[in-house]
Amino acid sequence: MKYSAIAAMILAFGLVTGCASKDETSTSDNTETAQQVGDQMASVDESSGTSSGAVAFHEMNASERMFARVAPREIHDSWLQGAFGSNAYAATCASLDGFGTCSSSSKTRTFSGCTVGAAIFNGTVGFAWSGGTGSASCQLAGSGASVTRTPNLTVTGRRGATLTVSSTSGQMLTYGGAGTGSTRTFQFSSGAVRRVFKLASGATLMDHTSSTTAPITVMGDSRATRVLNGGTMHVVNNTTGVSCDYSPTNVAWTSGCNCATSGSWAGTCSNGTNTSLVLNGCGTASLTTGSTTESVAFDRCGT
Repeated sequence: MKYSAIAAMILAFGLVTGCASKDETSTSDNTETAQQVGDQMASVDESSGTSSGAVAFHEMNASERMFARVAPREIHDSWLQGAFGSNAYAATCASLDGFGTCSSSSKTRTFSGCTVGAAIFNGTVGFAWSGGTGSASCQLAGSGASVTRTPNLTVTGRRGATLTVSSTSGQMLTYGGAGTGSTRTFQFSSGAVRRVFKLASGATLMDHTSSTTAPITVMGDSRATRVLNGGTMHVVNNTTGVSCDYSPTNVAWTSGCNCATSGSWAGTCSNGTNTSLVLNGCGTASLTTGSTTESVAFDRCGT
């Protein structure tokens, strides 16, 4: 499978509120935990090299959506509109749609103080290939081949609020080497990816770590054929200490969306709550936690 269309997953913005008061935020622990599922789906798509190509546009949209949901009102009113207005995409980060050239079986997208309005981006998102027959040319080909995505970046707002996304071991997609098209098999696994949002004062509004405790099986080598089943995604709310384990059943893509549009994720949480996420469109789902059902719009999902 060629990797020439690879797109960068930049911001995994499913985060959790913990310290903000109800009048400062419109989000909840439940929906922010569910946002981690959306992030993982987008990561599978981008690791597979079949993203739509509108990389920076989707990344900045994800930023806007995340800040609109979780930032205190004073931050939202003061710099969000300026940072993500109608002309924001013309800012300096827009020139970084792609990665650098393939070198030593890797590609890296580097943010060195580039801006979108008042938001300043620093850090890197890298992809590294190994094994198989195509790693030297940054392609996922041949039995045992894998690609690992590692994010380490910070976004800083005008008033000093910061979002950090970090990982030491990254997220890995491994090629099983069997079948073609819809029968081609991959395994997706993720080391700890941590997302933290802080105010300039140092107060932490949200802090989540997501990983896989059992690899997720990916069938199909394109969006039109891709289906997830099995495995376990583990999400920890570092603010409350509550963790939830999610497993996918027939989670399937369509060609026009970077996230799955049907299927479900079933979860159990350490506080004894059962939860489920039923996908019902591109970037949308119904989240049931205990006896409560609400709609969720994933930050990182779109056409």
